[in-house]
Amino acid sequence: MKVTLSRFAFVVAVVVAIPVIAGTAKTLSFGKSERICRGVMISGVNVGLLTKAQASEVVREWAGKQCGRRITLTALDKRWVGASADFGACVKWEESVEKAFRVGRKGGICNRILCVCTSKGSGKRINARIALDDVQIKKTIAKIASVVNKPHKDARIKAVNGLLEIEQDSVGLVLDEKRAVDSIAKALRSSNMVAALPVVSDKPDVTAQDARGINTLLARFTTHYNPAKQDRTHNLTLAATAIDGIIVKPGQKFSYNDAVGPRDLETGFREAPIFVRGKLEPGVGGGICQVSSTLYNAALLAGVRVVERYPHSRTVPYVGPGRDATVAYGARDFKFENTDKSPICILTSIGRGSLTVDIYGSSSDKKDITIFAGTPKYTPAKPEQTIPDPALAPGVSQVVDKGSRGVSVTVYRKILEPGGKETTEVVSKDRYPAQPRIVAVGAAQVSRL
Repeated sequence: MKVTLSRFAFVVAVVVAIPVIAGTAKTLSFGKSERICRGVMISGVNVGLLTKAQASEVVREWAGKQCGRRITLTALDKRWVGASADFGACVKWEESVEKAFRVGRKGGICNRILCVCTSKGSGKRINARIALDDVQIKKTIAKIASVVNKPHKDARIKAVNGLLEIEQDSVGLVLDEKRAVDSIAKALRSSNMVAALPVVSDKPDVTAQDARGINTLLARFTTHYNPAKQDRTHNLTLAATAIDGIIVKPGQKFSYNDAVGPRDLETGFREAPIFVRGKLEPGVGGGICQVSSTLYNAALLAGVRVVERYPHSRTVPYVGPGRDATVAYGARDFKFENTDKSPICILTSIGRGSLTVDIYGSSSDKKDITIFAGTPKYTPAKPEQTIPDPALAPGVSQVVDKGSRGVSVTVYRKILEPGGKETTEVVSKDRYPAQPRIVAVGAAQVSRL
């Protein structure tokens, strides 16, 4: 009986081993071939028994059709139609062909045998990956947003014949850019021919209701400028107009850079002298620091909390040392927080050579405030510097920079509350380094020095 069972087991083992050995041999032999395993599909395209080169040609053609597939994007009543590739789709067909070639060659031996010897086996159904170009999609979103977006309008205040009037707020509409990207990506990666992009309401940050209670002048500060410098005056006017009428709610922070925006030629600013590392140089937006400095002094007199402020690298002619506030978009800002219990608003007015900033608020928040400086400490100007200028004739000189003494100063704010409480605080401690007088001279003259 034992002999019979042993023979039976042997026969079974041989019967099982023969196809396994044959399947293994066939699989090993297949691994040396140049063809893809039979039954392999890439996104519905049959590439079985094709060489890599043949499969690449077939799948590349299919991918081209996919990238050329027309997609329609809709937002509100607007439509944009274009090829998938125009909206940022790219089929990674090369990697899908590589995956197809690995079927039957990589992985566990059992699955490899199954793939090579039968129509079954895992890994034979491959979906070509559709990659999305983030840069192209963002360009598409920006183009659509420029047409769809109608941003909200915050309530503002304007002065008309000495009276304050409220300009009403309004709700806007904007493209929901994050969800729009998801909608476009879903359409590009599926068989959808139309993608509806979401548009949402854009509610105002400040409403007419928020302006209630503004009835009293809290502070006023005026600086002067030379209107003959037309480009500088133009920039000053643009910046002053940008902040005119802005309402700041209790606890809200005001940002000068956010209110005025980028200072470049595209936004209407012109070239005018600006301070760069202590020297006057041509630059777009010269003059806007006089607006921020005038606002800074009005804010100090109104009693709000200054959050961010920077002095210039040297003193300026329109305010005393320690009373200036320089700004540079993306780098240096002037910010303050409305610490009053009621909203406040900023009003600007421009006369012939004068800029005035008023801050209005509630009569209950009005304080008696004085700004004063301690005794300044001066340091002498640096030695005169001479620089060659080939544009000047020999013997001719020209003052490029008059130079200035250095100065250190501490500024204080004395606040007298309505109830009689008086406090004095340090506003800032500023130091302006001395600057040398710089004279440009003709090249020949320099050689004789």
